[in-house]
Amino acid sequence: MIKRIPFEYRITAIYIFLGALWILFSDQLVVSLTSDPHQIQMFSTYKGWFYVLVTGILLFFLIRREIKNRTLIYNQLLEVKKKAVESDNLKTAFLSNLSHYIRSPMNSILGFVELLENKDLTPDKHLLFLSYVNERSHHLLQTLNSIVEISKIQEGLAKVEYTKFQMNELINSAINSANLDLNHKNKPIAIKTSFGVLEENDEIVSDRAKIYQILLNLLTNAINFTDQGEIEIGYSNHNGNLEFYVKDTGKGVPLEKQGSLFAGFMYNSTSNYTLGEGVGLGLHLSSGLAKLLGGKLWLENTSCNGSVFCLSIPNALTVE
Repeated sequence: MIKRIPFEYRITAIYIFLGALWILFSDQLVVSLTSDPHQIQMFSTYKGWFYVLVTGILLFFLIRREIKNRTLIYNQLLEVKKKAVESDNLKTAFLSNLSHYIRSPMNSILGFVELLENKDLTPDKHLLFLSYVNERSHHLLQTLNSIVEISKIQEGLAKVEYTKFQMNELINSAINSANLDLNHKNKPIAIKTSFGVLEENDEIVSDRAKIYQILLNLLTNAINFTDQGEIEIGYSNHNGNLEFYVKDTGKGVPLEKQGSLFAGFMYNSTSNYTLGEGVGLGLHLSSGLAKLLGGKLWLENTSCNGSVFCLSIPNALTVE
């Protein structure tokens, strides 16, 4: 295959060729009009070639710079177009999933409400249906709250509210909430704790609600994808940061999902590797909250025997 000569080389060659013709023509013209043709011919030849070569070199570099600038602008436009297409695809996938995960609990609520209108229901059935309505309502509210929270983070409206609280008490509170979900799903799973270097009376200064939300999301995620075994949550003081971890004995995260695990709205309704039961809200929201706190959230390890998610936040520890 013949390699094509770059545009700037071709233009420069054509320019020098035309300049050479101009020199030859001007030499003959000058010789025919002067009494000392030899001196005028030498002068015009040197001057002409100098002019052609210098301007040719300048033309070459100007064209090359212009091509680079146009190429850079073109690549930037391609990148903007790519991001716009990806954003449009994400929004489409998000709306598709969101409609499914809002419509499903709404249909359940309406269905159980219709059943509750049956006057022949026994008291036990009545209480059972009410518990289903309550559960689906909370799930729907949690989904909507996650959407609002993500929007606030993306728009820069979310604020960190610093308070003083006990770290171990916060973890125990998150575990108690997770145990309610665990008991409802009736899974043979035990939740273990591994408290770090903080003593019982030690306190930290940070946003308690946001840390609680992240840890509860991680615990809920571990419960969703662990059928049996145990879940362990703990923390340690490492290099000036508090590092939390949630380890489970579930099925792990597939390799093809790990790169976009925290991207948000990346999975369709048949995928179950995100929090928010497929909407792709939980991990995305938790990652955003971690960044808001000045920390980060990441997947430390995963295999068919389980996963380990880690959270690191700045250590604002105060010991009384």
